[in-house]
Amino acid sequence: MPDPRRRLPATSEIPWTELRHRAAVTYDYLQRGWNELSTAERDELGQLLRKSRGRPRNLTRDEARRFGQIVARAARAAARR
Repeated sequence: MPDPRRRLPATSEIPWTELRHRAAVTYDYLQRGWNELSTAERDELGQLLRKSRGRPRNLTRDEARRFGQIVARAARAAARR
């Protein structure tokens, strides 16, 4: 007999405030470090953002890793400012 599927959380159980905060922090890092990214990195990041449509599960593992690397590079540049 197959295992029952994991119950998805109700909308009221999702920590929306925390999710919005994390998204805002990531966007802020990108905005501040945007000038430090190369043109190729900007283009790649734009493609990944369009592909994900705001949902990380739309990206493959490699794409998600690359997205994280680019955001981290922008964040380091933003932290230096």
